[in-house]
Amino acid sequence: MGVYLQKGAEMGGTVYLLNLSPNTTTFTVINPTNGNSQTYTLSQYQYVDISSLVSWQSGSGDVEVEVSGFTAGIGGISQSYYNTIIFTGTAFNLVYSSPDQVLRTYLYNVILQNLNTDLQEVYQALLSLISEYASGESLSQSTLSEVSSLLQQLNDMLQNALQFENETSTSYEGVAVFQQVYNNLVQIYESLTNQTLTVEELQNLQLPSSSYSSQEASAIASNYTQFLNNAINTMESASSNSSSSSSSSSSSSQNNSSNPPPTNTPTSTPPSSNPPSVSSSSPTTSPASPTSTTISQSQVLAQIQAGDLSSLQSEMSEIPPNMIPLVNAVNQLYQIYDIPSGTPLSTVVERLLSDIRDAYYKISNNMQEQVNTQELSHLLLIYNTLASNGLAPPSQSALKLSKLLQTSGTIPALPSVLGQSYPGTVYNNYGNGVYNNFV
Repeated sequence: MGVYLQKGAEMGGTVYLLNLSPNTTTFTVINPTNGNSQTYTLSQYQYVDISSLVSWQSGSGDVEVEVSGFTAGIGGISQSYYNTIIFTGTAFNLVYSSPDQVLRTYLYNVILQNLNTDLQEVYQALLSLISEYASGESLSQSTLSEVSSLLQQLNDMLQNALQFENETSTSYEGVAVFQQVYNNLVQIYESLTNQTLTVEELQNLQLPSSSYSSQEASAIASNYTQFLNNAINTMESASSNSSSSSSSSSSSSQNNSSNPPPTNTPTSTPPSSNPPSVSSSSPTTSPASPTSTTISQSQVLAQIQAGDLSSLQSEMSEIPPNMIPLVNAVNQLYQIYDIPSGTPLSTVVERLLSDIRDAYYKISNNMQEQVNTQELSHLLLIYNTLASNGLAPPSQSALKLSKLLQTSGTIPALPSVLGQSYPGTVYNNYGNGVYNNFV
């Protein structure tokens, strides 16, 4: 999600100075042509219109900004677009967008930059726990600990986003949806740990069926809804298998009751004699019932490799619960690329790896603005799920990107998606050195 060019509302362009430094900072803005100046003190996220101090020549504007003894000369200001000069604490950066758009991008690409990654990891871990819970297995303590840690990270992220809204006097739909999703995930986690989770509870945690005006809110809601549907399917599938097994056992018991062994059958009956009629429905054969309604893991893997999604979806209730997260990941991959069922998985994986390599090239060459980090995070999670099941080859690009997106500080605090190169010089007054115009 980059900052898009926005037309200026006034002739001569509109120019703002925005402080993204964590410290309250005093700026002196100077018109380089006539020397007129004005001093402003801005706290973090505050901005001011400095259009009246810009010097315009041949359709391009220049202005000087002095801060902490440095004077930055900023050129390339456009008469056709909004211009926002961003101060990060160590550098100035000019972008052709309004400060409101810059702040919005800062929220989603900096404060919430790991949101999609963390949510997808929580979804996968919770689905694993729900599968264990629905199957009557003991919950993995390591997975419970992982979910607890991820929920704490999400809470910290949410609090930072709410604080940002408070300090900027703004309200973002994406943050509201994130808060609701977070609260629902906490409830699911607590119900799992208390062994009280039910299908009805999951159904009651669905988001309102309303359309969202922002792309961010829509994406968060869509991914959560997909997770919730997968969780409900997992619970219902286990319940269906359990009911089938119980029904078979009940039938065997009834047959045994109605056909008791003859009381006059001698205990020394030779092995060659006909067995009692009850043997065909004796309890010793009942374990065959559940396996007859459950597909083996090798069958599931074969269908996945063949891209037979239609069969997988129709047999969802028969798929082993521990395979459902993998099947869901494959379904998501085919949906993302709009590829029909029947297309071999290897073909889709080639496209997935191509996109991952392309994203790695762009990020490593300072072209982050061309990469949708939320979509990339989703693709990496799908790739890692496939690779861990032997369905995708090793990829150095995927490995490095996974580490990159999960390591704070590797991506700059203010990604280059907030800015773009512009035809001007940014300089300081110490030896005429070039002032860093990127963070």
